[in-house]
Amino acid sequence: MAKTPGYNDRVFFNCPFDAQYMPLFRAIIFSIYRCGFSPRSALEEDNGLDVRLDKIIRLISLCKYGVHDISRTEVGANGYPRFNMPFELGLFFGAKKLGDNQQKNKNALILEKKAFSYQQFLSDLNGVDTKSHNNDPLVALKLIREWLSTTSRRKTIPTLLILKNDFEEFEKKLPVIAKETGYPVDEIPFNDFCRMVEQAIDKKVW
Repeated sequence: MAKTPGYNDRVFFNCPFDAQYMPLFRAIIFSIYRCGFSPRSALEEDNGLDVRLDKIIRLISLCKYGVHDISRTEVGANGYPRFNMPFELGLFFGAKKLGDNQQKNKNALILEKKAFSYQQFLSDLNGVDTKSHNNDPLVALKLIREWLSTTSRRKTIPTLLILKNDFEEFEKKLPVIAKETGYPVDEIPFNDFCRMVEQAIDKKVW
């Protein structure tokens, strides 16, 4: 029986959830799992009686690690920017700075599309080391792997070459795997996709 992920194994995942972001989404989720960690997201629960903000705060409290992609703050068709991701990053910072001893151990990877673009809309982050993925899934994969390896110091994390090869093989097989669920690849629900990744890694489908 697989070990239930604990606080030190969980990664809070804060990112856009639209079709355009899906290639990055899949790469990040896959790399978190393949490195031996468990991604957590507000998308994993659907309870009409649960206030969204309370759910996010609860999930943040359960995770030592956090991946925050703040690359989507451009003005939308309605003339307003999207600030959910920077807001959730702020909650993660608050938990680290104001929480108990466990929460103070939090560690985050902050992603953006272009290096230092956050300075145009979130100057309070000046001095924080963000990483740019350039909308490239393999770059995101590499950033996740290096960050988790450095912060956790776990010796079980695969090499970058192994991780890339496994992910590319998974991507090749994903259309067939997804077809069994009845969803297009870019519309697979979060929990279903997580189960696909878990099963692929357990069975070594590549």
